[in-house]
Amino acid sequence: MKRKVNKWSCGGFTLMETLLAMALVATLVSIFLVVFVPARGMVQKSLAQQDADRLVGVLKAEIKTVRADERTSGKGSADKYSNGFDKGFYWLLKTRSPESAIVIFSYREDLTKAPGPDGTRPAIPARESVPGETSNLVTIACPIDDKVHRKHIRDAVGPVFLVSMTQLEFKGGEWKPNTNPGVITGGGSPEDYIRNCANRVLGGPCIFYRADFYLLNTPNPNVVKNKKWNKLGRPIFSSVMSFGLSS
Repeated sequence: MKRKVNKWSCGGFTLMETLLAMALVATLVSIFLVVFVPARGMVQKSLAQQDADRLVGVLKAEIKTVRADERTSGKGSADKYSNGFDKGFYWLLKTRSPESAIVIFSYREDLTKAPGPDGTRPAIPARESVPGETSNLVTIACPIDDKVHRKHIRDAVGPVFLVSMTQLEFKGGEWKPNTNPGVITGGGSPEDYIRNCANRVLGGPCIFYRADFYLLNTPNPNVVKNKKWNKLGRPIFSSVMSFGLSS
C-alpha cells in the first residue's frame, strides 16, 4: 500500500516565514547599529583624546625640565637655559621652520648604558631589546635637529609628531595668532620680554601659544628638510598652552 505524502510537509519555510525572519534580522541589525556603532565611535574618540592629552603633557613637562646639556646657542655657560620660561621662549623661536621644530616620539632606551648629561639613555634596536630587562619605552620631546636625539628618531616606536608653536597675542579684545609664527612680539630675548611685559601682564611674564601637532609619515628627520609648514598638510590637532617664569 502506497503512502500518500503531502508536498507541503516536506520541510523548508514558506514565503511568509522567510519574510518574517528577514524582518527580524533587519530589526536586530538596526538595533546593533544604533547601540554599538555610536558606542564604538565614542570609545575611539576617547582614546584619541587620551593620546592628544598625553602629547600635550609631554610637551609641557619637557619645557619645564631644564637639562644640563641644553643650550640656546653655542657652548658657553651664558647660552644655557636659565629656567622653563627661557627654554620655552627659544623653543618657540625654533619652530619657525620644520627643520628645527619640536619632535615628540617614543623609543626603547638601552638600560645597559649609562645616562647621558641630559639624563636619557641611547636607543636600543628592537631585535636586541628585552622590555623591562634591557630596555624601557620612553617618550621625549626635543628639537628635531637636537644632536643627541636626532639619531634616535629612526628607532621610534609608534608615530612621530612634529610641533609648531605659534605665539598668541591679545589684540582687539581677543587672542590672535602672531602673523609671523615663531617670532616673539615684545622682546627679542627672554630678558627683553620680561622687562617689557612685567608691568602690564597680570601674574608676571607669560607667553600663550598654540601648539599644532603634525604627524610625520616616516621616522626620518630628513623628510622635513627644506620644507615649510604649509607643505606638511594640516595638523592632526591643536592645543592652546602657555609657559611662564614658574615653568
